[in-house]
Amino acid sequence: MRHFQSNFSDRARASLDWLVGAALFVFTLFIYLRTLAPTVAYLFDDSLEFQLLAARMAIAHPTGYPLYSLLIKLATFFPVGDVAYRVNLVSALSGAGAVWFTYLAARLITVRFFHSNNLRGEILTRAPALIAALTLAFGETFWSQAILAEVYTLQALLTAVMLWLVLRWGMADREPGIGNNRLTPNPQSPSLVALAFFAGLLLTHHRMSVLLYPALAVYVLSYDWKILKQPILLLKLVAVFALPLLLYVYLPIRGMVTSSLDGAYQNTPEGFLNWILGTAYTVFLSQNPFNETRDAAYYFNLFVNDFGALGLLAACAGLVALFMRAWREWILLALALLANLIFVLTYRVADINVFFIPSFVIVALFLAAGLAGLLWFAYYALPARGATLAASVGALLLLLLPFALLREHYAQVDLSNKNDVIVYGRAVLSQPLPNNATIIGILGEMSLLRYVQETQNLRPDVETIAADKEAERLNAIEDARKRERTVFLTRPLAGIEAKNSLSSLGALIQVHPKPNRQNAPTPTNVLNADFGDVKLLGYTRVAASAHAVPVILFWQPQKKISDARLVSLKLIDADGKLAGQLDRQPVLDAYPTTAWRANEYIADAYEVPIFVGALPGEYTLQVTLYDPESGKVFGQQELERVTVSPQTANVPRELLGMNKTIVRDLGGLELSGFDLDTGDAYIAGRTVPLTLLWRVLQENSPREYDVTVADEFGKIVATQTSSVSGAAGQYVRQTLEIPLPATLAQAKYFVRVSVRESLALPFQSNTQTLDQIDVRPP
Repeated sequence: MRHFQSNFSDRARASLDWLVGAALFVFTLFIYLRTLAPTVAYLFDDSLEFQLLAARMAIAHPTGYPLYSLLIKLATFFPVGDVAYRVNLVSALSGAGAVWFTYLAARLITVRFFHSNNLRGEILTRAPALIAALTLAFGETFWSQAILAEVYTLQALLTAVMLWLVLRWGMADREPGIGNNRLTPNPQSPSLVALAFFAGLLLTHHRMSVLLYPALAVYVLSYDWKILKQPILLLKLVAVFALPLLLYVYLPIRGMVTSSLDGAYQNTPEGFLNWILGTAYTVFLSQNPFNETRDAAYYFNLFVNDFGALGLLAACAGLVALFMRAWREWILLALALLANLIFVLTYRVADINVFFIPSFVIVALFLAAGLAGLLWFAYYALPARGATLAASVGALLLLLLPFALLREHYAQVDLSNKNDVIVYGRAVLSQPLPNNATIIGILGEMSLLRYVQETQNLRPDVETIAADKEAERLNAIEDARKRERTVFLTRPLAGIEAKNSLSSLGALIQVHPKPNRQNAPTPTNVLNADFGDVKLLGYTRVAASAHAVPVILFWQPQKKISDARLVSLKLIDADGKLAGQLDRQPVLDAYPTTAWRANEYIADAYEVPIFVGALPGEYTLQVTLYDPESGKVFGQQELERVTVSPQTANVPRELLGMNKTIVRDLGGLELSGFDLDTGDAYIAGRTVPLTLLWRVLQENSPREYDVTVADEFGKIVATQTSSVSGAAGQYVRQTLEIPLPATLAQAKYFVRVSVRESLALPFQSNTQTLDQIDVRPP
């Protein structure tokens, strides 16, 4: 340990650490708020559930999450944004708080290595903890959970505070001089009571908290195992531990007036115990219901993606360094990490990444230990002045690691413009629905509509029925009809078209007991266009958005149709280039033409997506009715002109419209995604079609890039150069044809993209491997 006579008191050091931690909190909170989802972000995940139950004070899915449920209810009183945004804020605040306390806990680790005697040294000794906390903050998995309503950043905060408390306890009542292990902490000190209380509070949130308990017990007993012989103290600690568990009384109290969103919670002693114990989830430990298979490479890449290769290497070094400097702390962190990893690696769920977040907090502490070990070694091996210079330069360079992660992951996680879900919910309830309307759909869809009804008072009179299984939806339709309700569906339902006529004026499918042959539609644009045995009576344009062109078509079949036809809507320019396209069966894919009744009127709504990055300009909206089997076209009609503007607002990755999304900065140009068909082998001497979606990060002159095809040894066999230009933030979609030499041997080849004159940071690459293609001779 490097130990110098210091002008800084322990109180001053602690104050400085709190000040740095607070600055970290403010900085990371600022970033999280910049990327925070402004409202409901997703239909089919837990975030919507929490946003709705916060408004209702309903019961969350097992294990009930009473602490989180109360916190998000309090958040609904924030005078900013809608209810969903306020609940999202809890995750941002928790995430920033987790970064703060990870820094404080890391400082208690790094002081085992050294402390300094001057201001420069005090700054340097904080660099490892600072870098580790920021690296945690900007890892993709952690960041993605800090910007929407979820439980995992609060779990990270509680884990970080728990580790900080136990490490503080381990340093209590020592002689001056950090790292002095000669005195044992007083087990009856108030900090031990606080430790027991907080350990109980952990259990009111997430069941993974129990994985910390063995490590905590071993750490405490390593100082004084005689605690086990003090029954009064043990009873006191058990009582303090149990006190926060009283929060679970929230479930039976609220269960008297409500339930979980799916109605599964049973307010009985047995139902309560099954709920808080999460017995329904034990299947993911004993079985593999989703057939999830992941190899070691998947988990390794997950950690590399969240910490960077250099950060993960430093964390591995920290495993060794901390063992050498502070074996008790090593045992605490190693046991906690091991327990978490064993659980997560045997827990077979689809969204496994988020369950690693408590492990990420611990890895961040090992990362701090690894960097502190390097700093210690610099002072051990070099003269003081040379060591200070080397440590200063090294710290500045290593600070690039979290900022490289910030730059790389920002666009990948950014949800600040993610409002498509709430727009859909409002659109559904803004339709001209009759007063006796009943909407039937699956739970996620109904949760969204109920959220809009209850928090925005939009059509609260409309009945919503959640039915996940098709048989349940059919029964719900029959029941609604008996009550003389007008029935709407959110999605196609197999067999419904056999006994009913269907139509759509927006995002819902209306179920008609009888065909409409009497009430002719009144489209705003009358056509009466001949599509063979079908007439296109006209169309109505709805106000367009930056991402789609809504239009309602009105059909009338002249006779019974025997073949299943598709409707194709395109945005096409004079050169045949597309800016958008949608092909599907009529009425939201629910009403095939084979089910159409002769002479009935059919309203058929579409939202033609505008391709992200489409070339700005004038396009024609064109409709075609065709047979997908034979390719026969029954009719085609140009409707009207549509102007496509440049897209500069950030688009969430799931809305980019590419087969593969990357969202990676290659140095001034972001490669957002690409389309490359790898299903069939390409023939030598022909071309490989490739569509790239770029985003211009900085407005400047055109940036050139190379697309290369290389063999397994790295030898380039084909190259095509192109360029991208546009306004800052603009998406640009480009389609290339990469020529393959006719002499290519049959083999697998890698397709890569490299940006020339890259502005990449030291830890970034300007090259991205897209995929492998098979090539065979002519």
